[in-house]
Amino acid sequence: MIEDLPWEEFAGDPDTYITKLEKREEDLQKDLYKVRQELRLTRQLKRYKDTADEWRRNGIPDQRQSVADDDEDNDSTAVNAQGQTRKDRIREIMRQDPMRLWKAGSMAEALGEPAKTKSVRVTMDELMRAGELVKHPGSNYQHATGIRSTP
Repeated sequence: MIEDLPWEEFAGDPDTYITKLEKREEDLQKDLYKVRQELRLTRQLKRYKDTADEWRRNGIPDQRQSVADDDEDNDSTAVNAQGQTRKDRIREIMRQDPMRLWKAGSMAEALGEPAKTKSVRVTMDELMRAGELVKHPGSNYQHATGIRSTP
């Protein structure tokens, strides 16, 4: 492109060529945008085609299940082998020493579910909203019958 410029005319009137070159640059930008769009769509089409080919070879995979569906024990009303729900077991443990302050992690350990700390915390919050537990600062839970002031 630059070798095609008539240098004698260019040197005599650069403003004309600046305008022409700016117009050419704008046209190239538009062309580049179109090429990028086509490239993006082509890559997307290739991904869909590859997915369809894989499904033809291996079959369509099963639908993903949400975490809640996979983890039935996540529900505080899930029953254990002794027929007790998590709520029942928390109530029982906390009634044994109503003055004790419990963290959700400690309760999860006591329930034998150390990996379920978040689920235990949710259950303890449900019991707190029901008025059976009291939540003190620092996320310490206490049985409502043993209420004491914050240590």
